[in-house]
Amino acid sequence: MVALVCLCAMAFGVDRASAQDPAPDRQAAILARVDGEPIYLGEVNRLLETVARGRKVSTAVRPVLQARALAEIVDRRLVLAYARRRKSGPTAAEVDAALAELETQLDAQGKSIEGFLKERSIGRTDLRRQITWNLTWEKYRAKYVTEKRLRSHFDGHRREFDGTQVSVSHILLRPEAGAGPDAMDALVKQAEALRREIALGRLSFAEAATEHSAGPSKKDGGRLGWIGRRGPMVESFSRAAFALEPGRVSRPVTTPFGVHLIRCDEIKPGNKEWSEVREDLERAVGRELLERLARLEQRHTPVEFTGKSPYFEPGTRKLVVP
Repeated sequence: MVALVCLCAMAFGVDRASAQDPAPDRQAAILARVDGEPIYLGEVNRLLETVARGRKVSTAVRPVLQARALAEIVDRRLVLAYARRRKSGPTAAEVDAALAELETQLDAQGKSIEGFLKERSIGRTDLRRQITWNLTWEKYRAKYVTEKRLRSHFDGHRREFDGTQVSVSHILLRPEAGAGPDAMDALVKQAEALRREIALGRLSFAEAATEHSAGPSKKDGGRLGWIGRRGPMVESFSRAAFALEPGRVSRPVTTPFGVHLIRCDEIKPGNKEWSEVREDLERAVGRELLERLARLEQRHTPVEFTGKSPYFEPGTRKLVVP
């Protein structure tokens, strides 16, 4: 059975705090409903805080990150709806047993369930939903994340896991302090225009970086140097960089820092085998499973956005800002 003392951690590696459900009297604005079940502002904010990892998020960038966090939670609720529709989720008795086990563990530590709930700012209904998620997810994950699939994923995405490093340059377009949400649209358009100029040979990448980038690397034509797939850059930056071939420039990439154009300068192949990076592979294949089940369920389960927070228009990546 899933370790119940970690009930508020998502199974594919999101920090515990990001998966908590809000207490009824805290950040209780409803941002969306999946099959009638609400998603609250508190959930989105906690996930956003985890993704930001303590970095200050500008007013202009925040709507994009809020929409990503909301989309993440929507996918998770769609998986639960999929399990209910397929009658493959845990029974009420199984959830009761898991809750009883948690209470026993807490009692052994001299703690109470009430204290556990208060510490995490969640209610009993939220806790039962979290237990249901953990039991459901572990069941699907155990069936899907097989050694065969891990090997296959490694072979198809070797560069992301074998220790390969990529030398990159970038152009960072940063919103001005106090800029509103519309500023990000303007920066994306500016980045797209710069990318076209570079592609047409009217402007070199180094010239564009020196003239337009807000990052300190502008002094070196935007050159950042070598990065790995899982650090030191944020995930959206690394994912885009590792999808490039040498000499290619990415589409605009949004991070907590602003909007980037990324160029792959050189690739240094790694030599790790799949068994050495099993944990990373399990997370990646788990993510693949989550997205696959969510897409399947979208055809059967209604998703409604209330418009009280930024979100992506269903079926697109178009950002809608209230």
